[in-house]
Amino acid sequence: MSIEAVDRYLFSSIKAPFFLVVGDEQYKDVLAKLKESGFNFIRVSDYCGSDDRLPDIDRLIERLRTTDVNANDNKLVVIGLGEYLALRGDNIAKSILSQLKDLNIGSKKVILLRGVATQIRHLQTDPRFDNRRFFVFDKANCDLSLTLVDSAIGQWGLPGVKALLMSLEDGLYGNVVVNTEINLDKALFTVHIINDAYDGVKSFVSGFNLPRSCGSNEQWAKLLEELTQYNGSLDAVFEKNGFGSNLEADFYSRVAGIEYWNWLYFIALKSKSNTLSNNYLRFVLDNTDCFEDFKTNVLNAIIEVPHTDKRFCTFYAERKKLVEKFPESDIADFVVNNRKNVAESIYKLTDGTKIEREEIIAWVSKNGVIPQIANIYPALSDYLKTYVFNCGDVSDLLTEYFDEYKKQKVSNKLEAEFIEKVENLAKTRVFNRLSTRNEIIDGLNKDGTYLYWLDSLGVEYLAFIEALARKRGLSISIYIARANLPTITSINRDFFDNWEGEKEKNDQLDETKHSDAGGYNFENNDLPIYLAKELDIISSVIDKAATELVLRHCKRFLLVSDHGASRLAVLRRKEEKYETDTKGEHSGRCCKLFEPYDLPFAAKENGYLVLADYGRFKGSRAASVEVHGGASLEEVVVPVIELMLKRSNITVEMVEEFVTVDFRTGTEITLFINSPVKDVAVVINNKRYSALALDNNHYKVVLPDTKRAGNYPADVYMGDDLIGNIVIKAQGKSGKVNDDFDDLF
Repeated sequence: MSIEAVDRYLFSSIKAPFFLVVGDEQYKDVLAKLKESGFNFIRVSDYCGSDDRLPDIDRLIERLRTTDVNANDNKLVVIGLGEYLALRGDNIAKSILSQLKDLNIGSKKVILLRGVATQIRHLQTDPRFDNRRFFVFDKANCDLSLTLVDSAIGQWGLPGVKALLMSLEDGLYGNVVVNTEINLDKALFTVHIINDAYDGVKSFVSGFNLPRSCGSNEQWAKLLEELTQYNGSLDAVFEKNGFGSNLEADFYSRVAGIEYWNWLYFIALKSKSNTLSNNYLRFVLDNTDCFEDFKTNVLNAIIEVPHTDKRFCTFYAERKKLVEKFPESDIADFVVNNRKNVAESIYKLTDGTKIEREEIIAWVSKNGVIPQIANIYPALSDYLKTYVFNCGDVSDLLTEYFDEYKKQKVSNKLEAEFIEKVENLAKTRVFNRLSTRNEIIDGLNKDGTYLYWLDSLGVEYLAFIEALARKRGLSISIYIARANLPTITSINRDFFDNWEGEKEKNDQLDETKHSDAGGYNFENNDLPIYLAKELDIISSVIDKAATELVLRHCKRFLLVSDHGASRLAVLRRKEEKYETDTKGEHSGRCCKLFEPYDLPFAAKENGYLVLADYGRFKGSRAASVEVHGGASLEEVVVPVIELMLKRSNITVEMVEEFVTVDFRTGTEITLFINSPVKDVAVVINNKRYSALALDNNHYKVVLPDTKRAGNYPADVYMGDDLIGNIVIKAQGKSGKVNDDFDDLF
């Protein structure tokens, strides 16, 4: 129909232009048919004086008036005019179309138009302008929108209005990006004006919805520059910078900086938040719209999430993984901010950094131990667990004593009842019932044994060391010994000096306790935060032991100490009535023997008077952190620990699913162990019960204290090695697990 209308126009006597209005779908097809019909084309773009200058329409009209002189111009089609007029707006479009409507030309001129169908219909108010003068397609729709980019942002898109018109003349539609300084705010098309790089990114990337506050103009400009290189593909930009996959890997190295690359990582995370597996990271991203806040929010967002929140456990674990490589300086800021809500603060801390471990101990010291400490700071939890001693008739006494000692060390408080106990023990000195360290070492197999002396290692750490050995897959044998008095290194080093095999000495623990080199001072901070370093030192020693054993550098790793140390003697701050003759040595816990003296709580040994209570001789310098030299149990009782590679595949089972309790005699159980072992014992309720071997696989254990029905979890040991866990299901004589009669007893 359109070509037929043009043909009728060509054979008519009309001396005015014919207006052919088409849509995007028809444009190229009509253009081709007009070319086949022998029409020459006039491009409006040719009338632009420069790349970014509007065409000279007056010059165009003048050409249309004068083309009759040239025979080649008898049949002309003007293209690009409709689009140009649509760019200029309704008023200008109507004005110029009205001018062209009334133009008297000598030959046939067709003006091919897009985007001004409404304006053409407006001309129909003139009765002379009828269907001989124009044709409008039924669907003359023009889907065109413009994104105008200020040249100051960068060169991307079409370089000016001339290039835009040329592309439109060739049939381009859709969204077109143009670099131009020309104001086209009255255009009939949708116009997006990009005045800065952020708007450019939004225009380039379909569906981009990150807020402007996520970056600076310089950062957006750099991203825009990269987008132009990758055809607007944000994914391609991410891929080029290493953010195509595994977005949660190497988190700290990617987030720890202020460069464009670090910022782009943040943008990649924000853009792909719904693909992340780390829920805490997604939570932080949802609440962070500024890159400068991102790292801080990763650290601190957990503070505002109550530990009772159903999301908390997941958030806690996932955050811990994210921040595990953050330096202490970054964590320090979090620690300070986290102190806002004291009751909540403990739940947000981890054991990942020294400053947090110290903060945990400080909190526990002031507020008490919470059950969640086992997850928050497992090492501290292991340290505080009851260690059940197995060293003869003083076992129960030592078990109870060191359980109380550790609790008071951590709480930083001395209980009156415990002071009384210490003072009674100072007179009885039950440690003399123990073998000496040298006696125990002399009785051990020294073949392939590596001797490691950790200065000041007391028995208070045995539960912790036992747990470490278990986690490292080591077999452990613990012997409880006594040091020589006074508990000073010079009196207790002969075991090391006389050792003929491989050996090593470590002073770190001793320095932490009472040396300036340790970095702790009682006067600056009287809380036992130094315990964190003590546990770290011991952990590293057990790691060394495991490494040496696994590499077969030795068969046995023998961990020994010269003496222990006392925190509570420092807290006591008690001065004796006698002056010391060794000013500043061992904080007055011992002094050279003098006569006469009235000190029933002092031991006389090796030419010294050694205090077994928590006092110190007058005139001595008060200890800073911990002290040794005296004869308290924590100073005298020392471990000899033998570590070896553990036997594997040992299993423990109860022979009977249920056992019967007797309120008079207790109960009896039988264990099945799949491999012959020695020194089997069951520990239940912090008491140790030895087993009797019935054969190579069966072991009977009498539990005289288990007199009530119920379920009793218990640990099974081979020597000092934990080889299994069992649950004793004890029922009354009636066959009930909860026998009411038995419960009466």
